[in-house]
Amino acid sequence: MGGNLDKKLEKLYRKPIPNDMTFNEISAIAEHFGCIIDAGGNHLKIVYKGSFMRVIPIPRHGKTVQEAYVKQVKDLIDKIREEQSK
Repeated sequence: MGGNLDKKLEKLYRKPIPNDMTFNEISAIAEHFGCIIDAGGNHLKIVYKGSFMRVIPIPRHGKTVQEAYVKQVKDLIDKIREEQSK
């Protein structure tokens, strides 16, 4: 992984859940793990189609992603990593 992505992942896994992650940071992480980003309309949608399917709609409110959605993305990345390690 690139240094920039590593920094974004560190931020994603920071405790407590970060409330200053931007849509660009979340999108870059999700794309790295094979997700499709649909940025149309009032929501950013993160779609994963691996051995399971998951869609996370993230409403746009300002420049940052709310903590609840950051947690959903973190949980998705955990599940993808677990799947890839098998």
